[in-house]
Amino acid sequence: MEVKFDLVRIGNVRKNKVSETILKDNTALLKLSIRSLLKDIKSIHKNNRVDMIMIVPAKGYVIKIRTQEIKDINLRKILSDNFPNNIYKGSLDTILDNSDKRVIFR
Repeated sequence: MEVKFDLVRIGNVRKNKVSETILKDNTALLKLSIRSLLKDIKSIHKNNRVDMIMIVPAKGYVIKIRTQEIKDINLRKILSDNFPNNIYKGSLDTILDNSDKRVIFR
């Protein structure tokens, strides 16, 4: 299964470069873990692709994923079972308010 990530930052870029490096590494690690988990899973959708929103927090270093947009209930369960600490439980309004702060880690 192909996984497409859309990163949204809550808050502003941190002034501490070490913090930004940690966030970048945590994002890359979570992406790799999710792709590895889902690579052999077939989706109920024709295109066999899932779009996922990743949230970079304003405080802390735990990158979150929003699963509410994923239509496949089994896929949601797999993600919540394997990444229980990375499931975003905040409101969609917070993401929409910060949607102009797309993250591009280089």
